[in-house]
Amino acid sequence: MLRLLRSPLAPILIGAATAASAFASDFYDLDVYREIRLSFSQPDWWNQLERNYESKSEIAATMTVDGEDYPEVGVRFRGNTSYRNLPPGSEKKGFNIRLDAFGVDQDLYGYDHLNLNNGFHDPSFMREMATYMLARRYGPAPGANFVTLYLNDEYWGVYINVQQPNKDLMKEWFRSDDGNRYRGFPTQGSFRNGRCALTWLGDDIQEYIDAYEAKEGDSTDLRELCDVLNNTPDSDLQDELPNIFSVDQFYRYAAVMNLTTQTDSYIGSGKDHFLYHDPVHGAFHMFPFDVNEAFAGQHTLSPWENHHNSNLPALSQTTKFDDWRERYNAHYLNITEEAFSWEELGPIVEGLHAMIAPDVERDDKKIYTTEQFYASLTETVRVEERPGRFKDVPGMKPLVVDRNTHILGLPAFTAVRPDLSELQCTPATPTSEESVTITVQASSSAASVSLYTRTRGPFSATAMYDDGQHGDGDARDGTWGVVLSPLDPGTRVDYYVAAASDQGTLRFLPATAEFQSALYTVDWPHGAAPVVINELVAKNTNGAQDEEGQYEDWLELHNPSDASLDVAGMYLSDDPTAPTKWALPEGQTIEAGGTLLVWCDEDGSQGPLHANFKLSGGGEEVSLYDTDGTTQLASYSFGEQVDDVATGRLSDGATPWVTLSEPTPDTSNQSGCGSRHYDQLDATAHPLLLSIIGSAEIGSTLELQISGATPHEPAEIVRGLAPDYASVGTSGVRLVEEGARSWVLPANSRGSWTIQVNVPNAQGLIGRHFYVQVASAGENPGDYDFSNAAEVEICP
Repeated sequence: MLRLLRSPLAPILIGAATAASAFASDFYDLDVYREIRLSFSQPDWWNQLERNYESKSEIAATMTVDGEDYPEVGVRFRGNTSYRNLPPGSEKKGFNIRLDAFGVDQDLYGYDHLNLNNGFHDPSFMREMATYMLARRYGPAPGANFVTLYLNDEYWGVYINVQQPNKDLMKEWFRSDDGNRYRGFPTQGSFRNGRCALTWLGDDIQEYIDAYEAKEGDSTDLRELCDVLNNTPDSDLQDELPNIFSVDQFYRYAAVMNLTTQTDSYIGSGKDHFLYHDPVHGAFHMFPFDVNEAFAGQHTLSPWENHHNSNLPALSQTTKFDDWRERYNAHYLNITEEAFSWEELGPIVEGLHAMIAPDVERDDKKIYTTEQFYASLTETVRVEERPGRFKDVPGMKPLVVDRNTHILGLPAFTAVRPDLSELQCTPATPTSEESVTITVQASSSAASVSLYTRTRGPFSATAMYDDGQHGDGDARDGTWGVVLSPLDPGTRVDYYVAAASDQGTLRFLPATAEFQSALYTVDWPHGAAPVVINELVAKNTNGAQDEEGQYEDWLELHNPSDASLDVAGMYLSDDPTAPTKWALPEGQTIEAGGTLLVWCDEDGSQGPLHANFKLSGGGEEVSLYDTDGTTQLASYSFGEQVDDVATGRLSDGATPWVTLSEPTPDTSNQSGCGSRHYDQLDATAHPLLLSIIGSAEIGSTLELQISGATPHEPAEIVRGLAPDYASVGTSGVRLVEEGARSWVLPANSRGSWTIQVNVPNAQGLIGRHFYVQVASAGENPGDYDFSNAAEVEICP
């Protein structure tokens, strides 16, 4: 028998009235592998798609995913060389799908635009996916995974499913999605000679409109970027350029493109990149798109290839400065050491390759042979680059292994670099009257250490000291410090540290510097909370519907008092620097013990309770402020969310916060008579899933189902009289030791089992609460995997 919480545990198997459903993963999660079906009613649909290629016009189809139909989606062929240079007669075209192309307001798991790529130049199907995976680790980039495609019920094979770089993607990576977007690919003319690579094209704005695809914007900001980059004197460029271009982020993008030998990008051809003008900090950011030629170059490609090419000024104009060149080197080395090795990439690539293999084998429309699919991970494969022209694509594994060895042996990357650790901010959440001390531990090879901070705009450097006079402890003890002055309430400060050696080599902490930097926010004054944030859903794809029948994000306020509460003029905000973002409407009250539902959809035209912000599925902070616009009454920070799963309080107005697979919009979170399931804040972390089906009435029969256990291994059912509130969080849910009992059952060959439980016909059970959970042995001795939990109140 397992020993949990230092005592044997066991169940009285009382459970939920409905089964806990499996959580829907994000549409672009790597391990999600869906089937997409497109049904065309047009008899000549294929001919229409071919005729519409040049105009990019769409034809209508019904798309079916996970058993749900999406009518009137717009479909067209996509791609440039991946369309034009296919072998004669090939039907393995790439597809562009827009769910709202014909005015139907619909989305697929929160996305309304799909790109299905055909694997051109890549017999393995792995290179494009792996490049996006690597790029997303070090900067903004689209998500990517795999799907199988059917057209009018005919199997069309495996496709790489790549996220569209639209406002949804910008919201995922930036604090605002309102900036302008441009693709580095001409709408008119050639891309040669750096025409869409940030070169100066003169004052005529039409030149920029023709040289780039403007997704949002009139190109005036893009012209300004090109002007500053190319026409600013060297003496001023390092001061001026960061105001409009993120050099640090560009270097991480360029390093990933170079490491993966994706030279059909800014670092080579100068095209096939995206630009986003962040309206919060004012800087353009560059990120990848169309990377199907990655992992296909020479392992000896220089990390500094084209750094002196004047047609690529983001490289040639910036790396001529010693400190910026060393910044590039530091990022390049960090990415190589952390992520660009077969030890890191291999298990993921090989696992996904094996996952899609059966579907690739039966794909008779694929561009390359099954033999090439299997060989291309480890052997050089010759592919037809265009009709009559061939190229050799190196095996992905030997390229990564040889390139890693080559890079790490270069003198620029074997030079001594300082080490940094223990970056700390004190106090962690300062008030507007408190100074802030930042400290970091640096190795003896650090000749200087600098703190980089920003509130709005670019980062600026401040010297740190190891002299015992800057909050750094004793002089010359290896701890460097700096004291920052107090700031206004709500000010958000992003920060990171750079250490330089005597030779100028750099190390950053966090290692990604400006990307995913550390931060602190100056606290607002706090007031007593007459109302609390009680529950929210940040990825509503098939749950509650608003007045227009739309699935929009929402949050719920709760009045825990015994009197009606006037909340008119209070403010809700998802931006800690903008407390007055949205005011609750005039005359709005919440009854005693009642709730109020606010739709977070940026659509105030649909009613007074539609806020002017959306909730981020990737996590953010949402706060309630008093009518003075400065006093914070309630606040909650949440992490990555799951489709149609709520994050809420287990009991109204009280801790802990949990995830709820059955959201309760505008009603009490507590189940009352009946049952509910809840989980830790990372609702996807459990391999085990507990489902209890049936009525919770006395005299009834329940069915308890477990899936995801280790096959043939014992699983222990845990029953407690109350949950251990203190242990609910990101680390898991546990039941209290007091009153807990256990019962062990072996899982079957599928890691699951089902049992029937009779609820005694006893009046004394009515109104009693029970909490149920399951534990099974983990992979390592002494480790346990835990399921979600269920709370039940017995009904009459």
